[in-house]
Amino acid sequence: MRQPMVLRLHASGIPIDWLTLEEAAVLMSRAFEGGVVWADGEAAYRLHGGTSSLTGQQSFIDIPEVIGVSPPVNAMLAFEHTGFNRVLCKYREGLCCAYCGVTVTRQALTIDHILPRSRGGRLSMLNAVACCQRCNSLKGNRTPEEAGMALLLKPFVPTMAEVLYMTRPKSMTARQLWYLKCQFKNAPLRAYLTKALVA
Repeated sequence: MRQPMVLRLHASGIPIDWLTLEEAAVLMSRAFEGGVVWADGEAAYRLHGGTSSLTGQQSFIDIPEVIGVSPPVNAMLAFEHTGFNRVLCKYREGLCCAYCGVTVTRQALTIDHILPRSRGGRLSMLNAVACCQRCNSLKGNRTPEEAGMALLLKPFVPTMAEVLYMTRPKSMTARQLWYLKCQFKNAPLRAYLTKALVA
């Protein structure tokens, strides 16, 4: 069984990342900048420590499902994902080919420049889609229109909440999902995001 994960948000509610229970415990023990400001789902998980030689009792710390932190002043905070990430692009498509719609393993998916690189197309979340090898070869050095291959999945820049949902742990809780889906912006573009909104 996989260890549960803790959802870390900026104190304002913008998602940052997933933490292991141990990483969350370290943050909870900090009394300086970067520590936990608020928590939700109190005592969801319990980590046990050592046994006191004085009392004979074992120490423990209760870890919540969601924590809000005040990160260091110079920390980057973004509502949307910045830059390009191949793995994230594949998850954004729901591990499906953006041209034919066939479900493919993450390893078998390729990345296609919608406007080909040789024609000035840059690698970005808005100019790239995940697709199967067959469709990538068929399209070649053409635009989807030139190749007669309609895009079934329109590219978008995901919010950080959508990124964390796409890369979620198997043990994500309903409370963690609630915090994420409040910031979904692109649900109309992907069925898996729409399904999450009504979950």
